[in-house]
Amino acid sequence: MKITEILAIYAACLSTLVFIWNIAKATPKFKVDLLHGIEEKDGGYVGGLYVTVRNHSSHKIHLASFDLLYQSERQSFFKKLFHFIKYRNWSNSVGWVHCCPSLYGVKCNYPVGLEAFQSHQLFIPEDVVNEVLEKSINRKIKAKAQDQLWRNKYSKELVY
Repeated sequence: MKITEILAIYAACLSTLVFIWNIAKATPKFKVDLLHGIEEKDGGYVGGLYVTVRNHSSHKIHLASFDLLYQSERQSFFKKLFHFIKYRNWSNSVGWVHCCPSLYGVKCNYPVGLEAFQSHQLFIPEDVVNEVLEKSINRKIKAKAQDQLWRNKYSKELVY
């Protein structure tokens, strides 16, 4: 193999890596986290949940909505598979019910524009979380944030 062939292979690999890197940097990414927390309200302390939406990309993200999810039925592999066959969509929320915190009096302030590497935090009081979890089959809760292009991001399950 000649040196020119080696250099051509190297240049092709390098340009492919740069292309993949540019695509990865160009797509907006955000993450949703749930944390236990305490906030001061009316001179007293109230426990609850903090929902944090973090923008991991170098682009601005426009968040359109936010939902809490509680589990209404057990999810099994076969239910997920049946959902996939029926709707052609592999869903992380089969068996979970979506509810908007604004229905329980929590001020959500959506839509929100998140600049690059910024976060948005929302506090949900414990009484609202307990009211939502009354309908659940267990004490697990998740959160979902949706941007204005209908991309959904789910948090991990949190046992409250």
